[in-house]
Amino acid sequence: MRKMEKQIITPIIKKLGKIPHPAKLFPIFQNFKYPVLLDSNTVDSEIGRYSYLSANPFLVLTSTGDQVTIDLNGKRIEKKSNPFIELNNIIEKYKLAPISKAEELPPFQGGLIGYFGYELSKITENIKQSTLRNPDLPDLVLPFYDWVLAHDNVTNNGYIFATGLPNKSKISAKKRITEIMHYLESNQNICNNDKKSPVISSISSNFSKSKYLNSIKKIQKYIAQGEVYQVNLSQRFQSSFKGNPWVLYSALRESNISAFASYLSFPNATILSFSPEEFLNFEKGMVLTRPIKGTKPRGVTPQEDEIRAKSLLKSEKDLAENLMIVDVLRNDLGKVCKIGSIKTPYIFKIEKHPSVWHLVSSISGELAPKKNIVDLIESTFPGGSITGAPKIRAMEIIEEIEPHSRGPYCGSIGYISCTGPMKTSIVIRTLIITGEKLYLQVGGGIVADSIPQLELEETHHKASALFTILNKYISKET
Repeated sequence: MRKMEKQIITPIIKKLGKIPHPAKLFPIFQNFKYPVLLDSNTVDSEIGRYSYLSANPFLVLTSTGDQVTIDLNGKRIEKKSNPFIELNNIIEKYKLAPISKAEELPPFQGGLIGYFGYELSKITENIKQSTLRNPDLPDLVLPFYDWVLAHDNVTNNGYIFATGLPNKSKISAKKRITEIMHYLESNQNICNNDKKSPVISSISSNFSKSKYLNSIKKIQKYIAQGEVYQVNLSQRFQSSFKGNPWVLYSALRESNISAFASYLSFPNATILSFSPEEFLNFEKGMVLTRPIKGTKPRGVTPQEDEIRAKSLLKSEKDLAENLMIVDVLRNDLGKVCKIGSIKTPYIFKIEKHPSVWHLVSSISGELAPKKNIVDLIESTFPGGSITGAPKIRAMEIIEEIEPHSRGPYCGSIGYISCTGPMKTSIVIRTLIITGEKLYLQVGGGIVADSIPQLELEETHHKASALFTILNKYISKET
């Protein structure tokens, strides 16, 4: 009798040597199902060393409220459940050991890539939904990929990882690598055939100027009454959209360098993100989060640029905002980390971005033995830098004031590897295209001494690098 195939307990790996960046290879896979690109288009070895490309997941987990759908190789299961329970079940079922190698390997070796939408806060923090769900997108979309093409942005070395999932079959894993290699080799000269420029209409906001300024004043009344210290208020810009989103992403990518850029092409929406902010980084039991709070526009000349950077470091308002969010995240991590393990590796670090300077702090901790990666997500989601402090009351005020649901905006994008590590960003500086509509949402933290007009201008500064490119595609007929 033929022996049953021995199940693999780790992914298998194919080393490719020097390869083009996955952003150059993405058009080859653009017409696959659920193609995704985690695009660290920087050589920062600390936060943006690796990029990842994959497509054709064997499983897709989606949820809206407590309505959960699991599509496993075409078999659809719908149920009423907590999406985090279902996520935990999936992670446990398809868990593998990491590849043990002497050299450093990319931490994502196959698994989940997708988004956690802001409205999951209705579950994690039990916030009542009062905003209009528009666009009506799932709260969570997490496809599970049995293979991934990884790229080391420092060495330009490439790797293909294959897991053999869902059956943990070594034969299936080897077959997948052969298929991907053949596809790459037979399509070496492929390029994006759709070079036609996208067309958008003039861009409008879901807030009038007066309403946004009055909303800031309303938040400041809540602050004066002692209900809250800070609230992150955002406005949403929108336009019509026609064309290939990848053409737009490619144009935006040239001028928006980001350690956490991403392109997710899902049936309900395509997400083009150029986030500068890391949310959760988990590996080998350690957690790291890097909140951004504090912004100044870049200067026109080198001298002016330096003056603005120094003014940010001396701004009592911005320093206080940042410190408040550090406290929020320390508290969130304290729910799941070992007592005494939470530290702040640095605070008030200034970072340069295409159109703004940002203040960034870092909080780390060691996950407690009886806690897992889903507990970590639930205890910290959504990120404190895009809610306010105290967190729950700030979120209630956001629900009261903002006219529309946030959707993926202010949620999180990233990966959960079947071998354990996780890395996610905060969804800011992000375009969402659904149907023939394009959305871009931008916000800022409101505190007692905020000047409403300056807060309004800050939202435009944050989006200016994206607006510069978008304006090139506005139809003259609109």
